[in-house]
Amino acid sequence: MQSAYLSANNYNQSRANSNGIAKLLQILSSLALSNTDYDYLVHQRTTYRNVPLWVLMNAVTFGQLSKMYSFLMPQIRKKVSKNFTHVTDKELEQFLKVLVLYRNVCAHNERIFSHKVYSEIPDTLLHSKLGIPKNGNQYVNGKKDLFSVILAFRYLLPKKDFLILKRDLSKMISNYLKQSKRLTEKELLHEMGFPENWKSINRYKL
Repeated sequence: MQSAYLSANNYNQSRANSNGIAKLLQILSSLALSNTDYDYLVHQRTTYRNVPLWVLMNAVTFGQLSKMYSFLMPQIRKKVSKNFTHVTDKELEQFLKVLVLYRNVCAHNERIFSHKVYSEIPDTLLHSKLGIPKNGNQYVNGKKDLFSVILAFRYLLPKKDFLILKRDLSKMISNYLKQSKRLTEKELLHEMGFPENWKSINRYKL
């Protein structure tokens, strides 16, 4: 029922979340109660007087979805994260934040290969297995660079989909190196935060 996701009582009403929850509920209320840009929302509203969450999700942006997840009650977040093997609710929140930031870079046609965001993905087992070096206790790469996106996808995508992503990305890198002499492969991988053995990422168990 829409009354569930439109009720502030069903979110984690901490002091840090309160303003964000209020803004999110404004957006969700507008979509559920008055938006006319999506025929399926209008149909649900006029026919059933209710827009269930699974229908509303088609109109919610990736950023709004990430915010919604971060504001959920802890027990609900944990249930959601169980859909991803070896990922805790906190880790899922961190993955989503970084993915949203990189999605925004893509949406604004900014240069992505050397971009670094302000949020970080969590330390993972793959950081260790790939031998990514540390500066003190902090991994040098794979935290907020482009490789952090690949690590996030390794944890969140089905194996088949990730292998397709890896294959396509490998082809893109190969084609670039054939067409341009501006960067060597080592320099390009360094700019992206990729370790030289990045292609073995799917060989390790999570």
